[in-house]
Amino acid sequence: MDALTQTLDASWYVDPAIHTAEQRAIFASSWQLVGHAAEHPPGSATEVDLGAASLVLARDPDGVLRGFHNVCRHRAAPLLSAGEHRRCRVLRCPYHGFQYDLHGRLTKTPGFGAVLDPASHALHPVEVGTWRGFVFVHLGADPAPLEAFVAPLEQATAGIDLASLSPTSHAVHPIACNWKTYVDNYLEGYHVPYLHPTLSRQVDVAAYEVVVSGRTIEHRSPTKSPSSQVAGLWLFLWPNVALNVYARGMSLERIVPTGPQTMEIRYTYLFHDGVTPEERAREQALSAEITAEDLAMVEAVQRNLARGVYTKGWLSPVHENGLAAFQGWVREALEG
Repeated sequence: MDALTQTLDASWYVDPAIHTAEQRAIFASSWQLVGHAAEHPPGSATEVDLGAASLVLARDPDGVLRGFHNVCRHRAAPLLSAGEHRRCRVLRCPYHGFQYDLHGRLTKTPGFGAVLDPASHALHPVEVGTWRGFVFVHLGADPAPLEAFVAPLEQATAGIDLASLSPTSHAVHPIACNWKTYVDNYLEGYHVPYLHPTLSRQVDVAAYEVVVSGRTIEHRSPTKSPSSQVAGLWLFLWPNVALNVYARGMSLERIVPTGPQTMEIRYTYLFHDGVTPEERAREQALSAEITAEDLAMVEAVQRNLARGVYTKGWLSPVHENGLAAFQGWVREALEG
């Protein structure tokens, strides 16, 4: 028993101080996948909530996508409301009318009564990068190149046509658990035969394996039939994104902490051209079924983590190597 890897302490799933430390050490220090480039046409601005920050992603009419903190430089009002998407050429603060162009430059200060230097009062920028149509942001200064961060993801998806996918719909699931409780669940197939009857009937559970490469964790789950609805690829990208790729399309799954014991799953569903509305509905219905099964369990686990009886457990060397890697990254981020 002593040779087995122990889990994180239960306090790491409930302690507000740990939650605060994670915002800085994990979410403000990592590239994060936030959506698809097709959701940001020229001449538009969109609010994106990371939990650790609210951002504006703005694409100017020339096609350049930029990111800024959603904070007016005057009195800290948000320029866009939660989830707002707007076709526009300027960003106007709803509080006092301060105006910025889509480069983030201050252009108007109505009735202010003094001259402000536009260069020193521009919106606070964040790094934005794109990979195969997907948009990433980084809140830190001088981040490592996005290309290096996504290299394992590039390798895992080398044979998959991601370029022809288009976003079609979104879904949000509030969950009463710590974000790590949900990720722990996502990163192992150990529970599939017990928790997911529909999924279990379609995959070869005995051949299920999880492979860690860089900060990417891949589920390899052969299906019992080549025509199975769940044939595809399941990938987790540190710190909080899952890409679930299937024959007809994929779901982008953002795992966003909203408090020490609360989070949201924010789904973006993407499909290839020619997939019918009925086929899309079936894919999303299966996603919702599996999510509901997971949701009930992770909320129950979270209640027990908070009760103080359980402190630590042990991880299966056969089934939970991905979970061990993830928890090791969390320890590394918080403890150095």
